[in-house]
Amino acid sequence: MQHRPARPTQKDIAVAAGVSQATVSIVLNKVATTSVPVATRERILKLAGEFGYQPNHPARILRSARTMTLACVVPDITNPFYPGLVRGLQTTAAPAGYAVLIYDTDGRPEGEKRALDWLQQGRADGAVGMFYHHRATDLAGVARRTLPLVLLGRQAAHRGPPIDSVFIDNVAASAAMTRWLIRRGHRRIAMIVAEYGPSRPRAEGYEKVMREAGLTSQLFVDTAYSAEAGVRAMQALLKEQDRPTAVFGANDMLAIGAMQAARDAGLVVPDDIAIVGFDDIPTADLLGLTTVRQPEFELGALAARTLMDRLQSGGMTPAAKNLELAFEIVERSSA
Repeated sequence: MQHRPARPTQKDIAVAAGVSQATVSIVLNKVATTSVPVATRERILKLAGEFGYQPNHPARILRSARTMTLACVVPDITNPFYPGLVRGLQTTAAPAGYAVLIYDTDGRPEGEKRALDWLQQGRADGAVGMFYHHRATDLAGVARRTLPLVLLGRQAAHRGPPIDSVFIDNVAASAAMTRWLIRRGHRRIAMIVAEYGPSRPRAEGYEKVMREAGLTSQLFVDTAYSAEAGVRAMQALLKEQDRPTAVFGANDMLAIGAMQAARDAGLVVPDDIAIVGFDDIPTADLLGLTTVRQPEFELGALAARTLMDRLQSGGMTPAAKNLELAFEIVERSSA
């Protein structure tokens, strides 16, 4: 093994590898080029590992005029769906030298406004986010400052700076789950939704299929995507004269709350009432919850790759991308 300097520099690696410092810089800064042979690149990376080389982050920021940080704006970090998404973002961004900061808006308009103000202060080089209360035209002011944005969960249709989107088709996914319940003989199907966010397209898919089947929709709207909201909704639904035989939660937390309330009322799931959800959080598997799976890790990873493409030289020029991933219905014992 090569002698390891106390505080190894790119010059130390260049001397040991027998190449120029410029070549080492190209390799360690992950600049895409064919000018460095593969064998040379591998030798430099091997020596960097042996020496324990760590980049000088402040110096890199000064050279590039970048923070080397990406922001992930989420509505509720306590929702078990989001950690998997953040992990996909971090896993993809870290090898390129980017750290990830999480900004929790609490799903409120004022929280989103603070996040946008924070981004415009230059706190991050780009952002991946889920914004419930701001349209693409509202976000264009941030993008005009050459801060690339990738929206999660919905398409960004507008004229102006490119704002990319990574999503599943919420309308189609909700429609597929509703058809799944109808095929199993359910006619009185209720849906629990929140008053904002992805509940809107998910309710749209549910209502469309119910109309096509000649059935009556029954939406129960709450203010949150929480288990407590699911409990409140199910307690109200169970008081109905013709209570539903199946309940569809617009996310898994709502469905889990509904399961709790049904069992507290002495009902057996699914014999007395079927319950399904949306997201496929880790707890869904433990509770046997039938649900729509959206690939949170892959959504985060694709968003990170899209964001880093925008951060390349000339990357803000191409038109906005709408990148759709597939969903899946996961059948378990709750329905």
